[in-house]
Amino acid sequence: MRNFFLFLAFICVFSSCVNEQKKALDRVLELEAQLMQVEDASSNTDLAKEVLVAYDEFMKAFPDADNHPELLFKSGEVLKGLGAHLKSAKAFYQVHTKFPASDLAPLALFQQAHCFEALEQRLTAKKTYEEFMERYPNHPYIEQAKGMIQNLHFSDEELIKQFQK
Repeated sequence: MRNFFLFLAFICVFSSCVNEQKKALDRVLELEAQLMQVEDASSNTDLAKEVLVAYDEFMKAFPDADNHPELLFKSGEVLKGLGAHLKSAKAFYQVHTKFPASDLAPLALFQQAHCFEALEQRLTAKKTYEEFMERYPNHPYIEQAKGMIQNLHFSDEELIKQFQK
């Protein structure tokens, strides 16, 4: 009988934790939905920063939650939208290094390379695109990565001229 009560107590505590996690995730998703209504993160920086804080707080409060790769990836996207390319690259790096089995890992590596490109770190961008192609040779973005590498040596003006032809 005592074991039964211990089991019931465990179920109640576990259920309470699950409910708290669901409430916290619902709050994150609600803020995220609000941010999706604006054109981009830079047009509502306060909301974007609030979403970033919510992501971070959720991941700290629930370190074993299954959705960390997704939240880190979304953090990278929001940071990229804010023009914080170095912080964005770090978020994408965490996705593909801490969660290499995640479906988002290849895209996170690709996005990390794009962040380096935006930071005008062309050599690092090239190496990251090459790492992407080596690790994920069958990914749908392979041809795009090859094209990005080819365009890295062009200036913005030269790229515009290339597309105008």
